Amino acid sequence: MSSSSIQRIIQLRDESIPKDSFLGNLMPDISVLNVSSIPRQCGLLSDNEVNITENYTACQLVTLIAQEAINRAKYLDEEFKRRSGPIGALHGLPISVKDMIPMRGRTNNAGWMKWIDQIAEDDAHILKILYAAGAIFYVRTNQPQTLMHIEGDSAIYGTTLNPFNRNLSSGGSSGGEGALLGLKGSIMGIGTDIGGSIRAPAAYNGVYGLKPTTFRIPVQSFKVAQLGRESIVAVVGPLARSREDLHLFMKTILDVQPWLKEPSLVPIPWRSITLDSNKLTVAIMWDDNVVHPHPPITRALRETVEHLKKIGIRIIDWEPIDHQKGWNIISALYFCNGAEEERNMMEDVGEQPLPLTEWILNQPNVKKRNWSEMNELISERENYRTHYAQIWNEREISFNCSIDCLLTPVGPSAAPPHGTSKWWGYTSIWNLLDYPTAIFPVSTVDLVKDQVEIDYRPKNILDNEHYKLYTSPEVYANSPVGLQVVCRRYNDEKTLKCLEIIEQAMGRD
Repeated sequence: MSSSSIQRIIQLRDESIPKDSFLGNLMPDISVLNVSSIPRQCGLLSDNEVNITENYTACQLVTLIAQEAINRAKYLDEEFKRRSGPIGALHGLPISVKDMIPMRGRTNNAGWMKWIDQIAEDDAHILKILYAAGAIFYVRTNQPQTLMHIEGDSAIYGTTLNPFNRNLSSGGSSGGEGALLGLKGSIMGIGTDIGGSIRAPAAYNGVYGLKPTTFRIPVQSFKVAQLGRESIVAVVGPLARSREDLHLFMKTILDVQPWLKEPSLVPIPWRSITLDSNKLTVAIMWDDNVVHPHPPITRALRETVEHLKKIGIRIIDWEPIDHQKGWNIISALYFCNGAEEERNMMEDVGEQPLPLTEWILNQPNVKKRNWSEMNELISERENYRTHYAQIWNEREISFNCSIDCLLTPVGPSAAPPHGTSKWWGYTSIWNLLDYPTAIFPVSTVDLVKDQVEIDYRPKNILDNEHYKLYTSPEVYANSPVGLQVVCRRYNDEKTLKCLEIIEQAMGRD
């Protein structure tokens, strides 16, 4: 791939950005790591615009229906008058979109230089639904090479930085979405997730995210490497700035019965459920026994548990069920082709694999499998899922209660330094099991409380590598810290209800 082709695509991106939106001389010096306050202080936004971007959730905004007079918004205003009401549940709501999601007439490279000139012929099914509900799509966001990094490092556009500390990762592969929402440049975004790609960006940027169970949200018209793969299935889900907005996203889509047009989807509408907080049991996974969490993560868990105990929620400890084996299985499931297609796509245009690409493509269990070996691996996946469910059932009997949800780290650290996001196990395990999970912000790295665990002895090589990254809390200064709520398969609604109860225990509305 020639440098001129990349430059042309970058120029196309830059020309699509309104000239009065560039910071120019207001761009902070490279030594300024926390740039999260720039949108409200740069002077490019009016007081009213700052009030909207800083203080409103998507649910509040669709009620207010306050938008700039761009063409789509003008049309919606006219329709509002004609209909004497909103066009749909998202009337006038601006939504950001991960670049890999096809948008008619727009480039759709899906993280590959080889596809740099690929133009989407039609909008993805999910975009059609949201558009019909009144959404305004106004920006597309960065993604990494191959889409298989917990980092926003694109070989085309460069690396998306974390707005709270530019030395740290924004997460991936929906890292552009995470950073934009963290910077309050978006109120709701669309991401995808096959191993943590919604959840890591949400946690690293202090926002909310939901990885739904598979086959609930439309993925029709997507073009990715290994198209049609069913060994492990990616999902689409929301990133947002409140838990209510996750609910709004899911309900808006499922209310139109998308399974009628996309028959692979399960015909389950968005359901309203109730839970009694006095009877709730939350199981805490402190450590996955593969890579030990850094002090900010353990502190966030501990402080959240204390809030839950104060309102009478029953807390039990959750011993992880061979999560290293889970990683061995899912890392193999990602590349049953031995990553042959992925490597060929890069070699065809002279694209050099980035370090995190090499890391994931060279996992020990990645190899090209024949049909029989493929079936054996799928059987291993199903046996692992069955075993996990069996242990969950046995623990409910042992504790004489229903375990409503798990509360776990999203990863072993807060937003990590660039290029170091290697252990996906805290998120990918739930893709393997196909459990819905929700991310919520809890804290930020505390320079006083989050001191190095000097007495910790790492369990393995990767754990040791990760332990050595945390030389001091200052390295992670200002990084948000999020946690993860996990429920059983197709309990997406319960996941958000558990999150609601947990946040209420923390004193949030």
